[in-house]
Amino acid sequence: MESEAKMMDENFFCTILSKTRLYQGLALLASLKKVMGDEYYIFIHCIDEESYTLLKKINWKNAKLIHEKNLAKRIVERKNERKVHEYCWTLKSVICEYVLRKYPSVKRITYLDSDLYFWGDPRGIFKNQPDCSVLLSIEEKYSLRANQSIQRRSKITGLYNSGFISFLQDEIGLQAVTWWKEKCLENCKIAPEEGIFGDQKYLDELPGLFPGICDITTPGVNVGPWNELKYQFSNDDGLILVDDQLLIFYHFSGLRVTGKNNLQSVNRINRKRRPIIYQLYRDAIVEAIETVERIDPTFNGFADEVDIQRYWD
Repeated sequence: MESEAKMMDENFFCTILSKTRLYQGLALLASLKKVMGDEYYIFIHCIDEESYTLLKKINWKNAKLIHEKNLAKRIVERKNERKVHEYCWTLKSVICEYVLRKYPSVKRITYLDSDLYFWGDPRGIFKNQPDCSVLLSIEEKYSLRANQSIQRRSKITGLYNSGFISFLQDEIGLQAVTWWKEKCLENCKIAPEEGIFGDQKYLDELPGLFPGICDITTPGVNVGPWNELKYQFSNDDGLILVDDQLLIFYHFSGLRVTGKNNLQSVNRINRKRRPIIYQLYRDAIVEAIETVERIDPTFNGFADEVDIQRYWD
């Protein structure tokens, strides 16, 4: 691990997985391998034994599993106090800080939601802004003519999307991730009336608290269902473009795998036309499911209606 850390410098990522997000997590890993080869390393924290055991069997190269027992007691206690999705949100900052402090040779850790999928190499993001202690994915840049409903949503959810956030191994990076962790441990629910939106709304405060906090300027980043309508998607001989820029990653936010050929949105966004990448992503999910079926035919990681409705309860 230490020699790999020195070799790969900033190519370190982490994610949170549960039983019902495992298929998407495997698709994420496959997409990283496709665009980076073996020049990446990812830390995976599993919140349940089913996903941990299955990933142990898969033994994915360039991945290290973090067991619940490695976390402090006050963190694990939140598992019994919070809903599943709230606990996962809480763990984002926890795992980022854990990696930076346990592995000093990791120069940068980048958190990835399990429902991201990479179409381009993310290393360009870090090369374009090498001196930033924290890199944040901004939701939208607004003008005076911006849609009022989008502006109202931003006031609730925050300016940034926490599905991709990167911390440098420096004093500011550590201070920022530790501050974020403490805020998430304190409260990680959705309560717009209190100015809280899970782990995400806290990120609005980082630029005012620390220097070196940067909005990601690289094109093709943080594209998702909230802004996909503004782009023209095209497939240029295997390269996915949004308008005329390479799509680095798309955030399939709110999608749940409910069957081998079925994806359902918990965000209740139903559009007749979806970008071409949705079919490609569906194919990647099917491939992940078939991989699991070969290794453990008894494993069932499909979300059911109870799982989907629980998100809103």
